[in-house]
Amino acid sequence: MKKNIKLLINICLIFIFVYNLICIYSKLDDYKKAEKTYNKIQEIQANNVEDNPLHKMNSDFKFWIKIDNTNINYPVVQGKDNEFYLHNDFNKNISKSGSVFMDYRNKLLSDTNTVIYGHNMKNKTMFSQLENFKNEYFFNENNKIRITLKNKVYIYEVFSVYYTDPSYNYIFFNFKSKDEYNHYIYNVLKKSIYKSNINVDCEDKIITLSTCSYELKDTRTVVHAKLTSIKNKE
Repeated sequence: MKKNIKLLINICLIFIFVYNLICIYSKLDDYKKAEKTYNKIQEIQANNVEDNPLHKMNSDFKFWIKIDNTNINYPVVQGKDNEFYLHNDFNKNISKSGSVFMDYRNKLLSDTNTVIYGHNMKNKTMFSQLENFKNEYFFNENNKIRITLKNKVYIYEVFSVYYTDPSYNYIFFNFKSKDEYNHYIYNVLKKSIYKSNINVDCEDKIITLSTCSYELKDTRTVVHAKLTSIKNKE
């Protein structure tokens, strides 16, 4: 009887071990496929002046986002909801890495606040390096966010970073009044881990970048940045 129990335990342990190996292999394989997909897209973006090639690949493509001194250098898409691109890559293939995507309710960069999401991947891809802004030195170095839309580059400067649970709603796109917008700005500045020297008021347009955070359960890392200049694409 004891031998049978011991044998059963050993079989269970072997099963668990094999299952974990399969899960690890599956995750690494998914990372590899995602890296290959986005490396190819980054090459296309680098070698083309116009955005048309990416629009032809995926009509959901809206613009390109790049953040100084990080590996965040991705196409931004927009789906019919905020679910599809959580689980699908730029080519619309199922992927745990998903895509970097703009909230489906946003209207390109014309809204007061443009909200963009991306996964915080364990292999430091997608929006994982938003975590860098939680480092005081990195935050104060004012590493700019650059959005390329057609032949223009929109340059943003980060003024707030924090992590929060779902009870705090930071997802707003337009505001009913200047007072309402000023109140929003006041709150996100107050929540910031570090104080910024960048002045932000109700006349400014901003972007909000959001990703998962691991300080507590179901938390999000949130980065806010102000549009400071628009330049022609070189």
